[in-house]
Amino acid sequence: MKYPSFTNSFSGNNKPGAGSLLLLLLPVFLILSCEKRETEPLDLDFGYEYYPLELGQVREYAVDSIIFDPALGGTRIDSNSWLVQEVVVDTFPGQDGLTWYRIERFQRQSDTLPWQIGKVYAAARSKQQAFRTEDNLKFIKMTFPLQANETWDGNAFFSIKTTVEIAGEQIEMFKDWAYRTLSLTDPLQVGDLTFEKVCSIQLADSENIIEYRQAKEHYAKNIGLVYKELQILDTQCVVCCNGDFGTCASTGWGQKAEKGFIVRQRLLRWQ
Repeated sequence: MKYPSFTNSFSGNNKPGAGSLLLLLLPVFLILSCEKRETEPLDLDFGYEYYPLELGQVREYAVDSIIFDPALGGTRIDSNSWLVQEVVVDTFPGQDGLTWYRIERFQRQSDTLPWQIGKVYAAARSKQQAFRTEDNLKFIKMTFPLQANETWDGNAFFSIKTTVEIAGEQIEMFKDWAYRTLSLTDPLQVGDLTFEKVCSIQLADSENIIEYRQAKEHYAKNIGLVYKELQILDTQCVVCCNGDFGTCASTGWGQKAEKGFIVRQRLLRWQ
């Protein structure tokens, strides 16, 4: 703290004047100043803007997928692309005391076709966490305040052994997931769009000879999810390597995957 300087506070005859009065009042001024500073509210950036929730929000995405399906004598690989639109249409009170937002998810194969209702999701946000429910599974998408390298159990509300069905095959999609904030304000190019401040979250990053789990989500400030990628792949090293795990260990997943999927979802427009 820098103290004010005073000149000619005392005259040569040492009679008290305006300068001495200021010196007497200085301690009181400093105390009041410090007390005022201590009671002012802190302007903390918790990062809520990366997970905005508001009625009427519309986000449209392009989705590309690759499905690996065990087939007689090999693995069938199917690729597909479609459009997704998510619309926040309503709110409802949750049993947790939060206000939940109902999200209707539409899809179509091309922009010349009408939207068809697909699924209904929900999202909510507390002071400490952001939530989303999909297919009866509740996820913790973020923790607040957002901090780089922060880790948490985003799948705490369900078992890691939960299976999903992909092309008629069951797969433990969420095995070894571990959520971590990678960065908070880095720019990100998504197709033709550039977002200046993006929070990147790693959902999964694990691999062994027979299982591969990679998942990331990227959220732009005041927009929400702008890019998502999931790579969930399994193998028994039969098709690629005739059960030779040594060869299988050095074989890329594009060649050895026997079941699972790769999905990439990127934002096209929003309002």
